[in-house]
Amino acid sequence: MKKILIMLLSGLLLVPAFAQKSKKDIVYLKTGAIIRGQLLTYDLATVKINSDGNLWVFNPSEVDSVSWSSKKISRFSKLKVDVGQAKNYFFETSMGVLVGNSGNQQKAPFSFMTSFNYRVMDRLHVGAGVGAEFMDESYMPAFGQIQYKFRDTKFTPFVNLQAGYVVPLENGNHQNYTNYYPSYSNYYPGPQTSDKLTAEGGFMINPSVGFQSFPSENFGWFFSFGYRYHQLNYSGDKGYKLETNFSRLSLRIGFIFN
Repeated sequence: MKKILIMLLSGLLLVPAFAQKSKKDIVYLKTGAIIRGQLLTYDLATVKINSDGNLWVFNPSEVDSVSWSSKKISRFSKLKVDVGQAKNYFFETSMGVLVGNSGNQQKAPFSFMTSFNYRVMDRLHVGAGVGAEFMDESYMPAFGQIQYKFRDTKFTPFVNLQAGYVVPLENGNHQNYTNYYPSYSNYYPGPQTSDKLTAEGGFMINPSVGFQSFPSENFGWFFSFGYRYHQLNYSGDKGYKLETNFSRLSLRIGFIFN
């Protein structure tokens, strides 16, 4: 009787231990295969699992879902929440100012921009967008941009480069200042008239750095600052040309949707 009790107690102790040991992570592949073992890595770059001493490495595109200790989760749902960037595209909307009076009546013109961006590599995105800016005249910047994120996490620094052309949305407000500022004109002395000049827009470039934060899977916000250079060209009678160059500090805050 004593031996039977000892065997029963030993069995009760071994069953939980065996059950605990038998719990394994599971990787479900799109091919239908199932790999059980210890999950080592699960991110946007790779999925690694150790199964009975064999190391299996998969591309995330090959994986349908992953289960930790028999608790199955939907395909990459946890990963999306962690990084906020699992999708290959995102929309970005921002507003800001161009600080620094450089020959413009507006000391800090307001700037609004929106863009569509697509992932071309792991953390590299390219995009295109338009906006509205209010300097001496109203302009629409049309631009392309390249953006690189340093990490696939909820919070990450990034670098961004915009380049394009600012298109005037109204007639020029500049008067002909040739008599007072001859160095602004390609033709001197230029026409002796006070007529308004026609705005023609000009080239722009804006490198910047900043950081992004994703409080949820499909929504994030960012702040950036950078150097903004652009030209504003004007034309007048008799072939008169005026070119003004602007160098400003660009400050922006925006929102990301994906």
